[in-house]
Amino acid sequence: MKKLYLLLLSAIAIAPAIHALEPSGSLPVLVINTENHQEIYSKEVYINATYYLDPRGIDGVEAFGSADNPLPLQIKGRGNYTWTFNKKPYRLKLDKKAALLGMESSKHFALMAHADDSRAFMRNLTGFEVSRMSGLPWTPADQPCEVILNGDYKGLYFLTETIRFDKKRINLSNPDDDVEAWLEANADKTYEDYPFTDEDYTGAWLIEFDNNKDANQVVVPCLKSEGAELWITYKTPEDYVTDAHRQWLYDEIAAIDAMVYAEEHAAGAWADKIDLTDAARFFVVNQIMNNYESYSGSCYLYKDKGAAEKWHFGPVWDFGSSFQVSRDVTKWIWDSQYPQYWIRNMWDYPEFQNEVKRIFVEMDTEGFDRIFDYQNEYAARITEAAYRDAERWSADGYGNPDMATPLAEVQDQLRLAINSFGYNLGVEGYEAPPVSIYLRGDDINNWQAVNDYKFTPLEDGSYRLNVALLSGQFKIADSTWNEVDLGSTNSDKINLDTPYQLTVKGGNLTLADGSAENVTLLLDIDNGLLTVTNQSGVQLVVMQAEDAKTEYYNLQGIQITAPQPGEIYIIKTSGKTAKAIYR
Repeated sequence: MKKLYLLLLSAIAIAPAIHALEPSGSLPVLVINTENHQEIYSKEVYINATYYLDPRGIDGVEAFGSADNPLPLQIKGRGNYTWTFNKKPYRLKLDKKAALLGMESSKHFALMAHADDSRAFMRNLTGFEVSRMSGLPWTPADQPCEVILNGDYKGLYFLTETIRFDKKRINLSNPDDDVEAWLEANADKTYEDYPFTDEDYTGAWLIEFDNNKDANQVVVPCLKSEGAELWITYKTPEDYVTDAHRQWLYDEIAAIDAMVYAEEHAAGAWADKIDLTDAARFFVVNQIMNNYESYSGSCYLYKDKGAAEKWHFGPVWDFGSSFQVSRDVTKWIWDSQYPQYWIRNMWDYPEFQNEVKRIFVEMDTEGFDRIFDYQNEYAARITEAAYRDAERWSADGYGNPDMATPLAEVQDQLRLAINSFGYNLGVEGYEAPPVSIYLRGDDINNWQAVNDYKFTPLEDGSYRLNVALLSGQFKIADSTWNEVDLGSTNSDKINLDTPYQLTVKGGNLTLADGSAENVTLLLDIDNGLLTVTNQSGVQLVVMQAEDAKTEYYNLQGIQITAPQPGEIYIIKTSGKTAKAIYR
């Protein structure tokens, strides 16, 4: 009895806690129960489970299964870095094809957690829409839902089509299927007996430039730098891959690498092996997204069977490095701490540059407002669920308890990235990007130009920076102190919420109060005015007034006729004045 009691206590101690929160009611809910409610520990082995999709009254969403009649599926973990989070991503394999959330009917989906996307969940969904706009042959669809797993509310997830050979995805035949069919017809044989030909080794292939070791991988020395290696993970074929397959793939990638890094690489010999248009589309997407990890991990390529068939860059997948707060989006994506294989040398080929410009101009003609409209519509759909998700994962620090501010910041970054790209391509109508401006000081960053203290340019030509603590002496300058060097006038000190007139190459700046926490610095560089605002005094919720008598002023006292979400304004209405963030 004592032993049984101890076993019961042990079982209670290790049982996962069930979170008391309920779904927001604003999105469909996917309910999954594993067999015997077992935990999902493996990324390699599926476990049996059931599911049902409850539309929760959302128009246009079809129900699949029910609480009384759930449908069978298999589930396992997925991801590398993202698998380390407590809010985990999963791979789903349905027993029968289903058009979940209006996507193409399939058995194969991923549940993307995006636990580390604190940028209003905008990273992947924006990258996918830019990819569709670029004309890449296929881009994964994704739809938001809330997830309950084994009775535990897991928050906001994004059900996403996985990358695979399929008529509705990458429209190529899987070589593994041919071997499977042959084995069924030859029950006394094994796959080692399959009559592979030299042409079979040429494809079809789906591979990934990987930044993680994998069992299904060939490692190819890369001529980019001494000791560099390309980790090429083959996704398809996967089950029936011989040494001859691996040798062909090794030789093929090594040959392309030699062309890319040859002294005459600008002649574009690599374009005999790589489809130029899809390579250009893939680059346009990742440059607009400023995805500076795009050619080192989750970088997919595929080709059809046949030695003469070219490789195609795509589909896109992971935009986890996009919209980083500290990233300078005016830079080329090969200016990165990650290796970014091939792309820098590919860019030197004039025909590639011409194709990149042609695709960008086509997108510009359609209008990039399409992307911002998509973001706004998607954000409106997920906001309530995002707040519930942030509450669910508050102890882990995941999520977006504030959607408006990061959405506005992401859109500022995206506008700047598009403008800089268009300017660098020489497209008419695009202007030179604004100079990078930094807050530099003794207590702040030892007077260095650090990306964490880089001002964000706004549409109206001003600059903004949020700082957790502002103290000591400081100045506003560019990275070289040449183009921008703004300081104090007669050593006067700065009062909060009061525009201060800066002086070119003036003295060091200080706050009248010595220091302040949680402040926003707003720089009107054209007029040399700096306003430091204590955000703790800002109302975080503001109605979007329809009253024509409501007036909005920026912190310099200039009236604004079209206030922007996420910006701080002085608002005058009904005889009252308040400083607030407009939403």
